[in-house]
Amino acid sequence: MKKEDLQATLEAISKSGIKVAGDLVLEKKVEYEVANVEAGGIGIQINHNSHREDVQQEDASREISPEELARAIESCQEYFWGNSSYAVLFCLQRDVQKKEMSQSAFERMVEMLPYRGKRDYQCPTGTIANAFSDNEFLKYHISKWEGMGAPQRAVTLLNKLREALKL
Repeated sequence: MKKEDLQATLEAISKSGIKVAGDLVLEKKVEYEVANVEAGGIGIQINHNSHREDVQQEDASREISPEELARAIESCQEYFWGNSSYAVLFCLQRDVQKKEMSQSAFERMVEMLPYRGKRDYQCPTGTIANAFSDNEFLKYHISKWEGMGAPQRAVTLLNKLREALKL
């Protein structure tokens, strides 16, 4: 991008209410979603749901017990379509609860949960990595999925899991 184009873009952005600070770090508070984007050395942070910060922090800090997680998985089994469905739960915990867990640790944790009955699908080693390699949308924040054209079954499962976990 040419210097003139960049200056014109920054001027247009400044007039739109976005704050410019530091070395081309742009911020704007908007309603409804959290997204972080970096491109070409320019960092852009868009904070949606700014009016719900207290709710987001509560959701993120609320610890979900193994029993509660097992019940949610069991209650949502009808929405699972295969082992890779567990990647939706992985992303939910990553994006809403801000859980920093490796894919393999997540798979082990899911398999060790105290289930009451038999599950239709398991989460063996490699499940999450395979799901991520086959489904580009999983690499992005869950708030972006619908706009990216994620399969409806993934969005439905995400919503059902959120409901079951009260997130």
